[in-house]
Amino acid sequence: MRNILIILFLTVFCSYTSCNSNHYKTDSDSTIDEEDIDISDDLSDDLSDEVSDTESEDTEPDETPDIVYPEPTCIEIYEGDPESKLCFGPVKTDVKCNGSPEDNEFVTVLEDDNPTGKVDSPMDINDDFVFFPVAPEDPEIRANIYGCNRKEGLLYEIVTSKYNNQYFSVDGNLMVFIVIDSDAKLFLGNLKTNDLKEINDWGSYGKPQLKYPFVVFPVDYENPFILNLETNESKKLSRLTGPFPRNDGKNLVLTGYYKQPGESDDETPFGIATWIVDMKTFETRPLNVTATIGEGVVNIDGDYAMIGSGRDLVYYGNFLNSWSGMDIYSLNLKTKREEKWTPEIKGIFEGNITKPSFEYPYFHFIANETEKTWTGKSLVLNIETGETTELWPSIGDEWMYIKDRHVILGGYYRNGIAKLPDLPGLSENADAGCEDNNVCTDNRYFVTDGKCHFIPNHERCDDKDDSTLLDVCIDGSCEGYAGIGTDDGMVEVLAGTFLYDGLEFETKVSFMMDIFEVTNSDYAKCVESKACVPPLKNRSLTEINYYGNPLYDNYPVLYVNQYEAQVYCNWLGKRLPTEFEWMKAAWDGEEKTYMWGEEVPTYTNYYARTTTGFSGAVGYDVVEVGTFPVDKTVSGIMDMSGNVTEWTTSEWTYDICEVPPCEGYFGSDLVVTKGGGTDMGPELKTRHPYTPWTHSFYTGIRCVKDVK
Repeated sequence: MRNILIILFLTVFCSYTSCNSNHYKTDSDSTIDEEDIDISDDLSDDLSDEVSDTESEDTEPDETPDIVYPEPTCIEIYEGDPESKLCFGPVKTDVKCNGSPEDNEFVTVLEDDNPTGKVDSPMDINDDFVFFPVAPEDPEIRANIYGCNRKEGLLYEIVTSKYNNQYFSVDGNLMVFIVIDSDAKLFLGNLKTNDLKEINDWGSYGKPQLKYPFVVFPVDYENPFILNLETNESKKLSRLTGPFPRNDGKNLVLTGYYKQPGESDDETPFGIATWIVDMKTFETRPLNVTATIGEGVVNIDGDYAMIGSGRDLVYYGNFLNSWSGMDIYSLNLKTKREEKWTPEIKGIFEGNITKPSFEYPYFHFIANETEKTWTGKSLVLNIETGETTELWPSIGDEWMYIKDRHVILGGYYRNGIAKLPDLPGLSENADAGCEDNNVCTDNRYFVTDGKCHFIPNHERCDDKDDSTLLDVCIDGSCEGYAGIGTDDGMVEVLAGTFLYDGLEFETKVSFMMDIFEVTNSDYAKCVESKACVPPLKNRSLTEINYYGNPLYDNYPVLYVNQYEAQVYCNWLGKRLPTEFEWMKAAWDGEEKTYMWGEEVPTYTNYYARTTTGFSGAVGYDVVEVGTFPVDKTVSGIMDMSGNVTEWTTSEWTYDICEVPPCEGYFGSDLVVTKGGGTDMGPELKTRHPYTPWTHSFYTGIRCVKDVK
């Protein structure tokens, strides 16, 4: 009976993944090193038809199907050298394997006591096989690629060569794999026809990812390389560097460095950040740019990017300057709205990196609830429902990933596959039938239950009344506020000129500016009025219970993005400052490096809350506003060299613009934050480029108000 169910299930099984993407204007500066790749003869004719094609044969209900594959294709990698023979195509063995688990079941694909050898990484899957390299007992023989047939439960040999061809990737009936001898070559094989073709000199030991029509791999573990199998185009993205490029067939995402020609990792103003590349136009845009200790792996599927971020790693209280753990965020590429998945995902913020993987709506991670990396368990989160499922209680620090609704683990010490419940596909127009014409909600179609859901969204609200500075959604309806209009806690900054690197700039209108950065208790009043949303996280760098804790009422509010900061200021009849206004207020017309002048800060004259470079500093977190009396302007504004950086409304440019407004380097996708802060330097000139939708403990709020 079990065999009947498996046969019936596999006959109708298919993968329903599709995706939407943003389309940006082409940035020609981000594309260099073009090289044509020719795959235009007989193999390329059928590529687009083979990706999603799955064959099934009529069988009797109680019989195992008799599966027949074409004869393998064999070639000599080096013509005239029989020793370089390479064969591609499934060849059956009599070794038993297991590739068909039940829902939420994790099974070992190939047991260790099999006569063939040890399973190694990577592992991949299509409708017919679970693929993996097998290292024979004889260490002189290189690993070949095998597949566990998911219908028969028998092991097949797929690729054989005396050369190391351990790196490979599969999409439908297509497989790309590498053979390495004195040089390296990339081959493309068709598992339906066994057609085989060399498509590129490898020149790299990075692992490829095939998502038709694109093959993506890092060159020398650094620059992403994109090969389009339909157009024969290839691009090396020389401005981006990073070890794990991922793509969903439309966009590539990468955590790493974006650099101008000649820039080093230390010189790029963006630091380590997360980026997205349109694989047809090659335009590069930022996804997450903020001050950070280190970033994790990013995944993409459709409208969502799942970002592992080190912007808020956990510091161990008894080991100062030692940290662990990654926090996970999702970013909706359509709305640019960021959502948090920690600390609700228990263990990530208390443990070590999560080895994340994402296929909408499932997110897989390893949750380590202690500092011991080998104790982590395998969990899957449905981001639509918030439900988590434990697959393996003690998998340890292993790389696992989701594909075709399966969680795959391929490693020399452990191998396995888990089945996730099938869900409907998400079509490109899935939200079309969900429109409720309410500006206070985002309409979202959930594949889990096949229903429309309406997610609150303050940013779309407009009450059509120009006299109300702030428009917010309250209880599902849009309401306008003129603002409280108070000047309490502000000082006037007169219009006039100021110097920056010897150049003269000017603010033409006087304005009022907050003396202190906005505190937790200040912001809480706006939340209580329902005009503001709570901070994305309640924690600070070291304190998990920060926002809402009376002990920290007079500390700067954290985890508020630029949009939310603007709402807070508008609620009070104020606004965020421009970069020019911030500089005018900080310097009072006198150019200087630090708030106190030119004296280089050291341990003995620690003048602002920054902690950067000061090993003797007590603690590694923000402090109560106004704590450092020397960090004060002539007019009495506090904490501009320290505590937290502060949002402005100015788009970020490489050099300060002379006549604002200026178009930013990435348009409105990057804005300027100003000021020193915790784990940052105290220099006043520093211009930090941040994505405005990003939340972090590095950035806070200071408001200004026009003088009438």
